Amino acid sequence: MSQWPGITRWRSWLKGCLMLLLLGGAPASAGGEDPYPEFVADYDVRVNGIKVGNATFSLSHLERDEYLYRSEATKAGLGRLLGSDKATESSRWRLADNAVQVLEYQAYNKDGDDDDNAHLVFHWDSLEVENRGAGEHWRIAMPEGTLDKMVMQLAMLFDLRDGKTAFRYPVATRGRIKEYRFERAGEETTELPFGNYRTVRLQRTDDERDQSWVWSAPELEYFPVRFVKHKQSGLKTEILLRRLEFNPGGTEPGS
Repeated sequence: MSQWPGITRWRSWLKGCLMLLLLGGAPASAGGEDPYPEFVADYDVRVNGIKVGNATFSLSHLERDEYLYRSEATKAGLGRLLGSDKATESSRWRLADNAVQVLEYQAYNKDGDDDDNAHLVFHWDSLEVENRGAGEHWRIAMPEGTLDKMVMQLAMLFDLRDGKTAFRYPVATRGRIKEYRFERAGEETTELPFGNYRTVRLQRTDDERDQSWVWSAPELEYFPVRFVKHKQSGLKTEILLRRLEFNPGGTEPGS
């Protein structure tokens, strides 16, 4: 991929950056009855400085002590020239032995590939995960603590809150278990539309071709506020938090 004219599908690069939230073999621990407050967060998405889309993430508490983590990406500006107008992902999970245990992952993108339209079901009794979505259906063995690429983001947030500095996550994707690795790379001040915040910067360490970082703000419950991905081609994708509302309808730390 060269520069802007060479982009054929916006979902391919956007998905890579969202996985950083981009976020050991054991599931992430979470203390208390609710591992994290419900929230709605809006992000701006830019490629080489040009705004091409928006992304909204939300966490809600379901019945039977289950939780739903969901994202919706929509195009804006020049991004409207690329593929479908909307792409969604969701992860349904629960706490088991005070740890995150994913139950079901679903993705939908009309113009996406099979991975963009996956439907994963996690069978913890047999330690297997299967794809019931688009493309070839598969069922494979998984280690304890296996995550999907959505709930990995929350796992990283919980681990940061617990004081960890190195992170390893087995993730079910494309018919295999892939390990993602990150490490803490320092602290700095990050400017957001609603104020400046001290942030912890994490760097992905398992990708030999591209460079990826995520910034999390301790003052905002270690919420991820910025993501950057530099590809070898020179393409730079940045996702920056624009608005954050904890306990929707109540407090708004970033309105």
